[in-house]
Amino acid sequence: MEKIFADKQGKAVFQCPECGFKTAFDASGYRDRDSRIRVKCRCGKSVPLLVEFREYYRRPVSLPGWCHVHRTEALLEIRIHDLSMSGLSFSVESPDSGEPVSFVVGDPLTLQFRLDRPPNDLIQRKGEVRNVRAGGIGVRFSKSEYDKELGFYLLR
Repeated sequence: MEKIFADKQGKAVFQCPECGFKTAFDASGYRDRDSRIRVKCRCGKSVPLLVEFREYYRRPVSLPGWCHVHRTEALLEIRIHDLSMSGLSFSVESPDSGEPVSFVVGDPLTLQFRLDRPPNDLIQRKGEVRNVRAGGIGVRFSKSEYDKELGFYLLR
């Protein structure tokens, strides 16, 4: 199922994988309910979609970094899978002690990583664990910080 993103006003853009036709539509009616929909293009192709409502665009990445878990004092090598102005998701590359690391929702973290485009800015952010899944750990950044370097990176 293909994902599309709706902005703060609920506007989303659908592009047909068959013919390339592109159109914007109002998806705000799906905000507080199941957002799996089926859109039929003018070429006749019916496409199942998942509409996601996010405050910030989430970019898929593959960046190495470090994570300091304040509760356990663990320093972990991580791989960041996606990134936005408000947070990121990552997986642990190698635990420092060889033992599996457990994360708890609400754990305070300090994350450090370099962007993969020149000038390869070093980003260091504080955040907290928002969710723990088999595929990775979801983190929300502290609201008090803003990185213009991160903002420019996400706009490119």
